[in-house]
Amino acid sequence: MKHAHQTAKAAPPAPPPAAAYAAAAVPPTDSKDEFVRQAAYFYYEARGRIGGHELDDWLKAEAEFERLCRPDGPDATAAGN
Repeated sequence: MKHAHQTAKAAPPAPPPAAAYAAAAVPPTDSKDEFVRQAAYFYYEARGRIGGHELDDWLKAEAEFERLCRPDGPDATAAGN
């Protein structure tokens, strides 16, 4: 049982998609490594700098890069193409 002075820890907010990071500039294809590195770090910071998700962050950032660089546009996957 919790006492009145104890509070439950709130879960950190879900990290926004790397697209929020990339909104300012869609990455050129020749800078994939830098985009992925920065986007993965963005996920880490958005999670409140809690470690242990490095691979997940990296893979999500790579997928986001690929989505943004699709020749038919970043919204092609959402449209079912």
